[in-house]
Amino acid sequence: MKKKLSFEDGWKVEIRRGILQYAVLAIVRHHTQGIHGYGIARELEDKTDGLLVVKEGTLYPILHRLKKERLLDVSTEPSEAGPRRKVYVLTSEGDRVLRALTVILGDIFEKLEVLRE
Repeated sequence: MKKKLSFEDGWKVEIRRGILQYAVLAIVRHHTQGIHGYGIARELEDKTDGLLVVKEGTLYPILHRLKKERLLDVSTEPSEAGPRRKVYVLTSEGDRVLRALTVILGDIFEKLEVLRE
């Protein structure tokens, strides 16, 4: 039987899921020539001082979902160490969505700060 998450833990999971999708789009945007999943995971960890550490089982479903929503394009390139590697690039729709989400998040954080004070 699966243990039921507390309200707080469930809330953290939901918030993290949305933030991770936004963060992935933001990272990919900075790599116009594309970036591999491993590079995305490293940048998430590095640029958030370890706050957003992701495992493959978390990252790749997010990348698949963003591709399915046409926010990312995926191509492959040869790898010196084995099979071809997937390279992710932001689509024009992905860029539009990222810009819109950035405005929404800015508004949300601004209003939350007012509530916190």
